[in-house]
Amino acid sequence: MTIIATLGPLLLALLLGYWINLKFLTPNRVASGLEGLVYVILGLIGFSLGALDNLLDKLLIAGYQAFILLLLISSLSLTALYFSGRCLGGHHAGQDAQQPKDSGVRALMDALKTLVWVFGGIACGYLGKAWASHVDELVTGLLYVLLFLVGCQLRQGNYRLRKLFLNAQGVIIAAVTIFTTLLGGWLGSLILGLDWYHGLAVVSGFGWYSLSGILITGLGDPVLGTTAFLLDLGREIIALSLIPLLARINSHMSVGYSGATAMDFTLPILGKFHGAQIIPVCIASGFIMSILAPILIPLFMGVGK
Repeated sequence: MTIIATLGPLLLALLLGYWINLKFLTPNRVASGLEGLVYVILGLIGFSLGALDNLLDKLLIAGYQAFILLLLISSLSLTALYFSGRCLGGHHAGQDAQQPKDSGVRALMDALKTLVWVFGGIACGYLGKAWASHVDELVTGLLYVLLFLVGCQLRQGNYRLRKLFLNAQGVIIAAVTIFTTLLGGWLGSLILGLDWYHGLAVVSGFGWYSLSGILITGLGDPVLGTTAFLLDLGREIIALSLIPLLARINSHMSVGYSGATAMDFTLPILGKFHGAQIIPVCIASGFIMSILAPILIPLFMGVGK
């Protein structure tokens, strides 16, 4: 019942956003609202973290955990995606492909802006511990709004579930990536001394750093939420750096390692290196992981409660 109580309201908010078409929530307003809300919640997460006792020790723990998990996920996922691409028809980049000049820089600047909000929140939390008592409740309330807007954005993108799940390459890439990511999380839990369900929860963002850290912190664990944030942020930065190389090996590696971001942040670079034919594969793979992240994270976090 605890898992249902944790997962149910969050999943309901996501589905309501996907099903209900509110005229005033135009695509531009949804996108602007999501961006602003994400920054506010990340700032509040930083505030909650900054108010913790022994802050430096907890940040070091989160950084170490993220580093170990990133090593495990990267090695397992890239190895498995290499073989799935060789055996199951992964597409290769053209010899004349060139990286867009501004897409990677823009994504990295977004990541830097995110870090500024988080560390700004940490500083405020450290200086204003007396006001931290109701921050977690506020974050939880904003989570419902965030997932509602995520559902709106998925609907407005005209993503048809049946069509996406019939894209064989996208489904294969997503399945391999999800399995190896969760395997890395489980192995990481053994190495780091975490509960297995926490190990699985912290990796279930699949690169969606602006959601994973928010969800886990909102569900009551700011240190683990920081681990998830650093893990997924590092994964996205590495993906942006490695796509030019991975694309020349096969598309399973470049698309799969991009995780949930294959349908948004990394899509322009993937399309540039592989050509327009890779876009449906990217959207299918990224969408599957994007729809699973807000389901799996509260599911695993609810196991231990």
